[in-house]
Amino acid sequence: MNALQKSNLIIKNLRCKVFGHKLITTKDITPYIKEYKCKCCGLELTNNYRGVKSILTPELKDVNITVMDFYHRRHQRQTA
Repeated sequence: MNALQKSNLIIKNLRCKVFGHKLITTKDITPYIKEYKCKCCGLELTNNYRGVKSILTPELKDVNITVMDFYHRRHQRQTA
């Protein structure tokens, strides 16, 4: 990474710290669980079991995939 890219990253992180993240929904897991990503700094978040947004770790990403598969299978069975 060159100096210009590092300075841009620092500015974006500072902007998010001062004004807050600009979150967009990237994936709907269930009606209550979603994955988010910040448009500025690229931080990925998800809802935890209490409904509070937390940083999306690889373990949480695996859990979300499992929950999404289970949720879709269950609802396909109910509508059929």
